[in-house]
This record gives sequence, C-alpha cells and structure tokens, in this order.
Amino acid sequence: MQGNVTSIHMGQTIKVAVAGLTHGHVGGLINAWKKVPGAELVAVADKTRLLGEVDGFEMKYVDWREMLDKEKVDALVVTSDNLESSEIASYALEKGIGCLIEKPMAANAKDADRMLDAWRKGGATLMINWPIAWSGWVQEFKRRLDEGEIGHPFFFRFRNGHGGPKEIGCGPEFVEWLYDEVKNGGGAIGDFCSYGAVVARYLFGMPETVYCVRGNYTKDYKISDDHAVCLLKYEKAAAELEGTWATAVSDTGPSAMVHGSTGTLASWGDKCELSVRGNRSEFLATKPEHTPATYFLECLQTGKVPEGILNPEIAADACRILDAGIASSKSGCAERP
Repeated sequence: MQGNVTSIHMGQTIKVAVAGLTHGHVGGLINAWKKVPGAELVAVADKTRLLGEVDGFEMKYVDWREMLDKEKVDALVVTSDNLESSEIASYALEKGIGCLIEKPMAANAKDADRMLDAWRKGGATLMINWPIAWSGWVQEFKRRLDEGEIGHPFFFRFRNGHGGPKEIGCGPEFVEWLYDEVKNGGGAIGDFCSYGAVVARYLFGMPETVYCVRGNYTKDYKISDDHAVCLLKYEKAAAELEGTWATAVSDTGPSAMVHGSTGTLASWGDKCELSVRGNRSEFLATKPEHTPATYFLECLQTGKVPEGILNPEIAADACRILDAGIASSKSGCAERP
C-alpha cells in the first residue's frame, strides 16, 4: 500500500485538525504539531467540556463530522475513545484525509479491519502512534534480533502498567471510556497488553494461539479487569504479555526482555542491556530523530507507509491478538487469533 490522496510538498503549509480530546495522550500530540514548521492547527472537535479548555485552534466544533465536512484538512489526529476513533478514522480516510491514530488502533479487530479497508480504498496515509516507538528500544531489539546477536529468540516478556487510571489522576473523561470495556476494548488488557501485543507481532509475527487470564483483583469498583496476562504460543517461541492497573509500586525489573539461545536483551525504556554467554553490556537505545508529528508528515509528503509498530497492518494484528486473549479469558481455553 503506497500513496496519499492529497500530495503534501516540502515547505507547504499543512492543515491539521484534531478529532477527540478525551484520550490522555492528546496534549503531547498537539504540542508536537505546534513545533512543526508550516503546520497550522485549523480545527478541533470534541463533545465534552474539554473543548472549552483547549487553545491554539482556529475553529472549534462539537461534531467531528461537521468539522471534516466544512474544513480543508490535510492531516487528522484522532484521539477519541477507541471505539469512536475507528469510526472517525474510517470516515476521514474515505475522504482522502491522512490519519494519525493514537494507540491502540481500535477497540477490536473488526473495527481495525474497517479502518484498513478505508485506508486501502482511499489511499490516504494511516499511522498508529505507540509512544514506546519513540524511546528506541523496539527498533533496537528488532535490529539486534535480525542480526542474530542473541541466537534464536525463543521467549519475549513484556510488562507495563500502573496503579490504575483513577489512582494516578487521569481526567474523568479519559477514565470514563477506559473503564468501559466496549469503548476501550477491555480494561488493563486493552490499555497495556496492547503494547506487548504489537511488539510481539512486530518481532515474532502472529502467534498460533493466545491464552489469557484477567480479572478485577484489587479495585472495589466495577471494571472488566485491572490485571491481565496473555500467553502467546509460536512454533518455536512464546511470549508473555502483562498489563496492569493494579501495581501500587513500580516494578524495578525490565519492561521488556527477549531470551535467545545465546543471550538476552532487556530494556528499561531507552536504557537497555545485552547479555551474551555471561558477558553483559549496557547501552542506550538510539532514539528516532522524529516525533510522531514529523514522522507522520514525512509519510504524507513521501507516500511512505509507516514502518514498524506504527504500521496499520501490524497494529491491526495486535487487535486480533487481544481479541483472542479476551475470548480465551471467557472460554478458559487457548484461542486462535
């Protein structure tokens, strides 16, 4: 898949709009666009009180469809809940508007496929932004695995999370949909196992089966799950993905680790460690030169399809992995993605 309906040339003003303000990551994305020379924040749409609190936009709308129908937009940042985001993106892509979707791609694989169809038919750029892409360790792991630095990689472990959205002070609009299994695509499994799912897909491909255990283990209010563990089975490898809203104290261990037949890679963000046959060396992952905004703009300008975990097909496969995990948590059996 190549190309972008609207050709954006170097030095040309790019008109950027934002659909949805309830995703907690939206502020960082808006600030990233404010730093892009030639980027013009033309409009924002949101139906909550947050619309009155955001600044820097020429026009404000309550209805995102009205905004997209009235405004000339080159790039759309989609930061609504995971269910509505897929609807917004599909509509925009069909109009030929490039979309930067904040992670994850969608609340379920069916909606992810709907977005893929709109992307393939319309030809506009589609990128799924995962914040971990910008710390560099994912790309570092991929490069070193491809170069065989730890031999045959047979086990991947990823753990991410915190004490819970309410507990760490997320805004009420963000909390409202994070705790809604339909809008979020699960609880902690949708929020944090999604990171592990997309990295596992990128490094190892699609698993044969997924087995998941999840539940509300620590909260005295109703949510689908505050802790989830997914086990992915490959022909000659396995992966363990852990997502938590239940950890009161930070885990001091590595967030990501790959064991190979001759060594191990481990990461604490951009701080990484390589151990080969007893010899250990620490290094800092090489961070990408881009921000989410500048990389997306480059894809718009060149027609390049976003690479790595930013690629929409890889992100859609992560949705399939999570769907299988949720199905497994209900059936008690391993499920095929």
